[in-house]
Amino acid sequence: MLFRKKVNFRRGIFRPPIQAYEPIKTRVNTYLSLQKEALNTSFVRLWVTPIGSMLTILVLAMALALPVSLHGLVENAQKPLQALETTSQISLFLKPELNNQSGRRLVEILKRNPKVSTAELITKEQGLVELSELSGFADALSVLANNPLPVVALIKPAKTDVSSVSQLLQELRKLPEADLAQFDTEWLNKLRLMLEIAEQCVTAFSLLLGIGVIFIVGNTIRLELQTRHEEIAVQKLLGATNQFIRRPFLYAGLWYALLGSILALSLANTIILAVRDPANQLASLYGSTYQLSFIDLRASLLMTLTAVLFGISGAWIVVSFYLRKLDPAKGTKH
Repeated sequence: MLFRKKVNFRRGIFRPPIQAYEPIKTRVNTYLSLQKEALNTSFVRLWVTPIGSMLTILVLAMALALPVSLHGLVENAQKPLQALETTSQISLFLKPELNNQSGRRLVEILKRNPKVSTAELITKEQGLVELSELSGFADALSVLANNPLPVVALIKPAKTDVSSVSQLLQELRKLPEADLAQFDTEWLNKLRLMLEIAEQCVTAFSLLLGIGVIFIVGNTIRLELQTRHEEIAVQKLLGATNQFIRRPFLYAGLWYALLGSILALSLANTIILAVRDPANQLASLYGSTYQLSFIDLRASLLMTLTAVLFGISGAWIVVSFYLRKLDPAKGTKH
């Protein structure tokens, strides 16, 4: 037996008696049972005052629904830009007096330029046909004696970075045949910057409303502390720790924020659903199959987690301040 124990110890498989783990296991089980009891008790206490609890949850939901809805709309507006950026090209409008033959010679020269990936000619007749189909003024355009549209060369740059496109634009604008050279994604860049500004504003607005969540939950917990003042004073006299007293209020802040965020996500998706059909119809008029999408799972989880952290923080601040001022011997705050 002694030899076996030595061999086991040398092999590294010697284990201390099972009884040595029992105190740690008991403490862990006790801790988890206390957490579970506080979680269940705090949820049940929400329905002791259903009107006040529902009002708090509704206020939190309305405070959270606005930035979440704005974030969803900004995300939906950014998705079409990614598809449009892949079709970026330069439109080179030739001088009105130049004919289609001059445009073809220029396109052949541009194709040999290493900075140009592809070059395509849009004749005056093709431009007039496209304008008639897209503008809806086919009858008015048909009575024109002469075609007023210029010859257009559609050029796709070999490199799409800002510096390369800018250099190519400068070269094209210096051509003697050129009347106007325009990069088709310039307006997309401006729109992207506008959306980035809007996204930053939504982030700042969300932070402000997150601070509002702290105040809303904190004020609700403060009112609950006042109604349970005598109960807490008795617990302090019996030796209850601040952690034990604080625990159910922290879970109450968690429940308020969690339920408020779930309701806020429902409201935000309802708003997107309300404008989804008109937006889809507008996209179909432009020949696009784009459709509005609801708040994705990642954004929903991030918003919920952030709201829960703010709710717990609000409860922690209020309860900690209350316990520091509490005098258990007198049952009052000093």
